[in-house]
Amino acid sequence: MTAKPKGSIVGVGCTKFGSVLKTPELKGKTFHELIAEAAFEAMDDAGMTGKDIDAFYIGSMLSHSSHVYSHHTQLADWLGLNLKPGLHFATACSTLNTGLGLAAMAVSSGKFDTVLVAGAEILSSYPNDNPVERKAIGPQQLWYWTDFGVDQIYAYHHCYDIATAYGAIPTLGYARKNNIPLDEMDRVMYHVHKAVRKHSSLNPKAFVTESLEKSSKRKRFRTTYDYWKSRNNPFFAYPTRLLSALNTADGASAYIVTRPDKARKFSDQPIDIIGFHWSASNYPWHDKDPTNWFIDKVAFKNAYRMAKVSGKNLDYLSVHDCMQIYQLILSEIAGYFKKGEAWKAFLEDRTLYNHDKPMNTSGGRHGKGHAFAASPGAETYEIVKQMRGEAGRRQVKKEIKVAAQHNHGYGMQTAVTVFKKR
Repeated sequence: MTAKPKGSIVGVGCTKFGSVLKTPELKGKTFHELIAEAAFEAMDDAGMTGKDIDAFYIGSMLSHSSHVYSHHTQLADWLGLNLKPGLHFATACSTLNTGLGLAAMAVSSGKFDTVLVAGAEILSSYPNDNPVERKAIGPQQLWYWTDFGVDQIYAYHHCYDIATAYGAIPTLGYARKNNIPLDEMDRVMYHVHKAVRKHSSLNPKAFVTESLEKSSKRKRFRTTYDYWKSRNNPFFAYPTRLLSALNTADGASAYIVTRPDKARKFSDQPIDIIGFHWSASNYPWHDKDPTNWFIDKVAFKNAYRMAKVSGKNLDYLSVHDCMQIYQLILSEIAGYFKKGEAWKAFLEDRTLYNHDKPMNTSGGRHGKGHAFAASPGAETYEIVKQMRGEAGRRQVKKEIKVAAQHNHGYGMQTAVTVFKKR
C-alpha cells in the first residue's frame, strides 16, 4: 500500500525546446514569454486562472544568459499573480524536480491550497545591450558560466570536464564492473541512443525530432550502427561518443500542485505526489567505484520510504541523462533493473515506450534537449501525460500506476519524486 498523497498535479505545460534564435516556435521570445507560455498552458490544463493560484515559484539557473534576476517579481504581473507570494529558486539541473517537493510541502502544510511552479532557461544566446537583441553563446562561454555552479576553489579540478567526469569514467567503470568488453559497451550505448532518438522523434516538443535510423539513411549509411561508429559520431571522451551527450536548449515548463482533497475540482485525472527527497553533495560524488553514486542512493531510498514503494513497484522511470550512461547506472540504483542487468535490457530494447520497462520517453537531455532548470519540469510534463494516456504516438502501452523521476543538479544536487495515478 502506497503512502497518502502530499500534493496533486492538476495542470502541466511545456514549450517546444530549441533555440530562441532559430526554432520557429521560439524565435524572438524572451524569458518572460517562455515562462508565460508554459504557465498558461498549465493553467488552461487545470481550468484555472491566476485567481485560483495562491503562490508561485520560478526556477532558473543561468542569469548570465537570461539577464533576469528576482524572477518572481518580474513575472508576477505577467502571470496574473501580482501581490501573491512568490520566490525564485534554483538547484541547477534538478530545479523543477526540487520544486515538486517544495510545492507539495506548501499545500500539505495548509499554508496554500494551490501553487504554480514554472522554470525556464535560455542557453543559446545572451542579450546584446538591448534585452531583445541577442548574440549566440559559444560552448566555451556557456560552460564557463555553467561552471559557477561547482566549487572551483576546493573541490572541482579542470583536469577533467563533463565529458570525462560524467561520460567516460562512469562508462569505463560500468564496463569493468560488469565484465563488458569495450566494443560491446559501444554497442550498448548505441542501443541507449537509438531509444533516446526514437522517443524524441515521436515528441513534437523535442529539440531533436529525427530518429537515428532517419539520420543514418539521410547520410546514406548501409546500417544505423555504421553511422553510429562513423566520423559523424566521434569519441567525445573515450569511450563516450558525441551522440551520448546532452544538447543544450532554450525552453520552459510548468506545473500546478494543489491539495489532494481539492484536486478533482480541477482535473479528472490528478497525479499524486506520494514521495520526494533531495540530496546535496560537493564533488566528487562517488568513491573509487565511479558507478557508486551515494548521493542518488540516498535520494531514492528516502523518496521510496516516504512513498512506501520500492523500485520493483515502478511502471515507469525517468532519470537525468546529460550523459546517456546515466540511464544504465541510475536505473540500477533506482531498483528498476537488478544490478548488472540494465545493459542487457537496453540491448533488448526493453526501455522503449512500447516494451515492458519504459524509460525517458520524452527523449531525455539529448533528444528533448537540456534547458537546465526547465528540463525536470519537461519530464514531469511527460510523466503526467503518460499517466493520463495523453502522450500521443509515444504513449506507453501498459498502464502506469507508479512512476519515479530523478534529476541531477550540477554541483551536485539529486532530486527524486514518486508519482501515483489516482
